[in-house]
Amino acid sequence: MNSLQIISKISEPTFTAMITACSRKVRDTLYARMGIKAAGNSVLLQLGKKQEDQARRLHERFKKSSSEAEIQVCQEIIRNWLYTQRPMLQATLDYLQVPNEQGLVETEPDFFKNLSKEEARELYDHVASQFNPEYVWIYLSFVEVPSLAEFHS
Repeated sequence: MNSLQIISKISEPTFTAMITACSRKVRDTLYARMGIKAAGNSVLLQLGKKQEDQARRLHERFKKSSSEAEIQVCQEIIRNWLYTQRPMLQATLDYLQVPNEQGLVETEPDFFKNLSKEEARELYDHVASQFNPEYVWIYLSFVEVPSLAEFHS
């Protein structure tokens, strides 16, 4: 599953959290590139509502996309957001007994691809008992843990 497919399956609040984790410059560049303008300039329009609306429209746009460029953009959005989820990354790697520095590893996490369906399920259940299950699904999907489709509804 590529990063665009992952983004297409997640909830609006989670996508908004991902976009909010990006710097303002990155968000503004994304919105401009995707043709998403702020809804009105009303003084009554609250900043939070504006950001939520832009994030919602960007999410909808990604759901209808399939270009390689947008796959790469989604990959960077997820990677940036995962950096803010280091306790979850660390818990996952600790469970697998993979040496890490607060959830970060020096090498590519190819070992995830070799997990059996049963091992993947045990890992998901363990980490999802401590963290938002949707967040866990995103992380494990991003690192290409096999057999995850049934874990996320």
